[in-house]
Amino acid sequence: MTEIIYAGLVDNSTLDYPKKITAVVYLCGCPYRCPWCQNKDLLTMNSPNCRKTDTKEIIKELQENYLIEAVCVTGGEPLMQEETLELLKEIKKETKLLLKIDSNCYYPKRLMKALPYLDYFTTDVKAPLDQRYGKVAGLPEQWEEIVAKVKESHEILKKWDNPKEARTTIIPGLLETKEEIRETAGIVKEVGFTEYTIQQFRPENTLDPSYEKKQSPPRELMAELAREAKKKLPNTRVQIVTLEGGFEEIKNK
Repeated sequence: MTEIIYAGLVDNSTLDYPKKITAVVYLCGCPYRCPWCQNKDLLTMNSPNCRKTDTKEIIKELQENYLIEAVCVTGGEPLMQEETLELLKEIKKETKLLLKIDSNCYYPKRLMKALPYLDYFTTDVKAPLDQRYGKVAGLPEQWEEIVAKVKESHEILKKWDNPKEARTTIIPGLLETKEEIRETAGIVKEVGFTEYTIQQFRPENTLDPSYEKKQSPPRELMAELAREAKKKLPNTRVQIVTLEGGFEEIKNK
């Protein structure tokens, strides 16, 4: 029996795996404290929303869901729990579902063990790989450790040929300039991500309440920043996600 700290399962989603109806498994715990995070209820293992669950119970729920084609394991940070590796193994062994994980690349050794089970991988490229990364992650004094682990994970991902998506959130006061997006797009290109999604910050239910007073970046700014990224990534799918327009692909002029 393998127990995992688990917050629940969304039966079906059309947003969490490209062109597939997907179940979403939420796991608890995260090493970061991003002030703009909207999943603050999943940051610690002892959150009221989290409970110990046998991985076989999760597998059973997935097997009984006849609508889904894929499963996305997310968090929190799913690789914070070593037991996640057993969950991934069981999903591939006991179901025929496509498997995706959302990870922040903080655990390179576990990432290496997880990749053989995965069909799709998504991660945040939160900022350029310097002090700014620690600031966006809410741990400015730990930026060197964080950046070292992210870089190690990126080296692993360079050798992995399945589809992999990078995401960057545009956050007022933290990451919002063309120069910053050019730098993050350079990372996306170097690692070989097949898709780059630039997300709109939303001032709702944030870990730091002061971020709820900030404004979402307007769609026009999001599109402008994405066009800047596209210059660096002419052969990569680049898209924005906004409240106003949903998912919009940004193409070469």
